[in-house]
Amino acid sequence: MKRGLVVLLGLLAFWALAANAAYLERFDWAWRLVKDVYYDPAIGGLDWQAVGERYRERVRKAKSWAEVYRIIAEMYQEINDGHTAFLPPWEAKEVLSAGACYPIPYPEAWEKPVPQVEPPEGVGTSAGGGDYWGGAEARVEDGVLYLRLPDLVAAENYQVLASAIEAHDGEVVGYVLDLRGNPGGLVYEMARTAALFTRGWLWRLVMRGMGAIPEPTLPFWGTPPAKKPLAVLIDGEVNSAAEGLAGGLKESGRAVFFGERTAGNTEALLPYCFPEGAVALVAAGVLAPLKGPTWEGRGVEPDYELDPDEALSAAIQYLKDATR
Repeated sequence: MKRGLVVLLGLLAFWALAANAAYLERFDWAWRLVKDVYYDPAIGGLDWQAVGERYRERVRKAKSWAEVYRIIAEMYQEINDGHTAFLPPWEAKEVLSAGACYPIPYPEAWEKPVPQVEPPEGVGTSAGGGDYWGGAEARVEDGVLYLRLPDLVAAENYQVLASAIEAHDGEVVGYVLDLRGNPGGLVYEMARTAALFTRGWLWRLVMRGMGAIPEPTLPFWGTPPAKKPLAVLIDGEVNSAAEGLAGGLKESGRAVFFGERTAGNTEALLPYCFPEGAVALVAAGVLAPLKGPTWEGRGVEPDYELDPDEALSAAIQYLKDATR
């Protein structure tokens, strides 16, 4: 019996060491990803090496995957750019579209056995340190289809807009796309949301070490489902890919804008997948129109500048007048 206990203790120690090695691998890949692809090599003046050393010590003592992911999420929050974040597998699965992810660029990560990671009991969507995403709205108001887009992260938002356009397009004179307060999100969601209203090559993505990469709507060919006049509501809280969406629609001449100038904070958020399903959201570039300067630091200007609280009524009246 004593011998059996020794064997059991030895196995437990082996499993603990193996788990800790996997924890440290995930942490190191997450840390390297920011070092390698973050759009600003200086990471805003943050000593990323020192940050990594501090958080790595915490991972050494971690007892579960949930704890590891929480530590990584806290490390990403040190960047404090309003964009970069880390999602555990259970949160990433809930908010991201299938296939809307780039594999982390480390071959060794894909050559190892994939650990089985289960969400801890009672964990909600905020467990990984991220915010709650989703909650798009759609309604017909005074002959206009009102579409509220709260973020460009949750895949469900696109479906709400697309379904509403399909259901109500025949009974409205135009659309109001409300981006007020939208913090942004993913380039992928920006591109396919834009494709509801227009098609083509609207942007370029200026990336560290790669120059400018043209970005199309998704899809970029064919006729969009929403062809009637479009008004877009913006304010100073519109950031990131939401600014890119606004800017692309404005540069293409597809929409008229009401409200305030956007934030001028157009880092492009790209999702990087880990083998077990965790996702790092990293600001890997800056969005710009296909030609001309980026919107970084200057934002997107409205055609009609007014109090954002008055923008909806003004936009509805504009659409009604324009279609008489």
